[in-house]
Amino acid sequence: MRMGVELLANEPVRLRLGSFFESWLALPTGALRRSLGRDEYHLAITIGPGRRLAATGRTYICQIDAEGAGLGVNQARAAVLTPADLPPSLPVFLGLRTNVFLDLPSLVAGARLRLLRDDQPPVEIPLSPTIAEQVLPGRFLIDLGSWPGEGGSTPPAERPQAPGAGPGPAAEGPPG
Repeated sequence: MRMGVELLANEPVRLRLGSFFESWLALPTGALRRSLGRDEYHLAITIGPGRRLAATGRTYICQIDAEGAGLGVNQARAAVLTPADLPPSLPVFLGLRTNVFLDLPSLVAGARLRLLRDDQPPVEIPLSPTIAEQVLPGRFLIDLGSWPGEGGSTPPAERPQAPGAGPGPAAEGPPG
């Protein structure tokens, strides 16, 4: 199986020169290899509602206002799905680091997730404080539950450690 996650805008999101997102998939045992996504915005731009802000599995650098140039809509490239052989009950997490949403209320209001798997249709889930945890300003750990559920309630002891959050059992940060 292959999987990925996209971060979608709930409302127009104004990005500035230097805005970025890093996202990766993690299990209780650590980060999934090749799941790191990095999205950089090298200009001031607005991403409209329902459009991709970021995604896992690839790097995207935005240097042109596609709408302003008449080339289409402004949004990040689609996720590249990451190979993963997971037992059905294993919890999956999304790690997110950004300078756009610095606190949990702004992330919950501004974005939602699209869960992607090559053997199932996409599933969109809203972000909420019950599945998303702010670890530090701009750093979040999002419980996706047992893939591809609608977000979970994995006990804290089984959650991967978010980068910069201190000592802990699993993922020390985004995969390289």
